[in-house]
Amino acid sequence: MFETFVPAVVPRSTSRAERSPIGPASRGMSLPRLAALPDETAMLYRIAALDERGRVAEQSVVRALGWEPGQRLQFSLVSNTAVAVHPDAAGMFTLARRGHIPLPVAARRWCHLEAGDRVLLAAAADSGVLIVYTARALDAMVTAFHSAMDGGVTS
Repeated sequence: MFETFVPAVVPRSTSRAERSPIGPASRGMSLPRLAALPDETAMLYRIAALDERGRVAEQSVVRALGWEPGQRLQFSLVSNTAVAVHPDAAGMFTLARRGHIPLPVAARRWCHLEAGDRVLLAAAADSGVLIVYTARALDAMVTAFHSAMDGGVTS
């Protein structure tokens, strides 16, 4: 099910970025092969807003993934529009008592996310991975879908 290895990407413009809590650049995670999902989707999708502390509160996603409060989490920047989250005993962040998912400040900055911004949560329960997409990523997905539907012709 996992075929690609995506390294954690952290901006390296300052020495602080090299010590980022998101993880060293040499460490990565494999992502589910989303294009190979069956006709009946195995994904759970939700849209949620970041709170003032950079957390996302969406209980249905947390339950679907089987995560419990205190669960240690690892974050990997997939691009500047997506962050992958997966359980990792060595993760530097934990799922909050109420199940709020904390997005590290480095990830929020890299993706240009601020309090109140809405994100698309895509939970692959079978693989225990959550992908957090920015609104820009969602815009690009919708544009690509419609572009493909009309043969690439845009008006």
